[in-house]
Amino acid sequence: MTLVICYYGNNGAVIGGDRRQIFFRGNEQNRKLLEEKLYNGEIKSEEELYKLAEELNIKIIIEDNREKVRKLSDSVVVGEVRSLGIDAKRRRVYATKGKCAILEILNDEVTNQIIKEGFGIVVFGNKFLKKKAEEELKKTAKLFPMMPLKNIEETIKNIFEKFKWNPTLSKEYDIYSVNKYEKNFEEVIKKDIEELFKYRDKLRQKLIDFGKVMTIVNKIVKNGEIGIIKDGKLHLYDDYIAIDKIDPNPNVFKVIEVEGDFKDGDIVVIENGDMKIKGTNKKVMTNYIICHKF
Repeated sequence: MTLVICYYGNNGAVIGGDRRQIFFRGNEQNRKLLEEKLYNGEIKSEEELYKLAEELNIKIIIEDNREKVRKLSDSVVVGEVRSLGIDAKRRRVYATKGKCAILEILNDEVTNQIIKEGFGIVVFGNKFLKKKAEEELKKTAKLFPMMPLKNIEETIKNIFEKFKWNPTLSKEYDIYSVNKYEKNFEEVIKKDIEELFKYRDKLRQKLIDFGKVMTIVNKIVKNGEIGIIKDGKLHLYDDYIAIDKIDPNPNVFKVIEVEGDFKDGDIVVIENGDMKIKGTNKKVMTNYIICHKF
């Protein structure tokens, strides 16, 4: 669902990319059929895409907010296409004046890296758009090394304009250029990849923490006898605990302070989320959250 075009040469580097992401939900066989028709150019508009998706009972979500190309510094540009599923597969192109690198990344490992020097053009995209873009580039690409970067930008912009009717492309796109040579090109790439892996680590931890929080939320007691008052405090039964906050790593207690009209020996229950003395309407208050053991 993308098109990224990158030029590098002795006059600098230019990169352009669209912003579209498309998510599919539904029967796997029907989804694959829809994707095949979409990526080989059979579907000519968003209207056709939505219509066929409805016929196949596939839910599609289109977002046009992902910047696939960026200016890494005043001497390096980068673009990426990715496929996220059980594994995260990425292809990245980095370019500086007279040099580019193409990387294949699987999860947290660079599986392949190619460095090219001189001048050239790299195109990422689905089969249909890649072929169309390359056909357009053949008309003028040989002249790129003699052109001002602004002219190259305009040529790439024209390609995006020409094919933005295609439902795999967003109407908006990004173009960046640099005219300096980065002498520490490989080091810049290495640092950027390390930042990617750090980001993935943080994302993983957030997902783990979210899972822990949801486990806690699902364990919050809504109904049942939870404990007994002893020495003016609530002593929880074995199947229950109290936590001080909904957090991936809360503090856990078995005996907690409570407020209310109660006496030693009273049984405390929770009814529809309200804590009270069993057999009465006397409410019991606490600053803690009562949960089933987890």
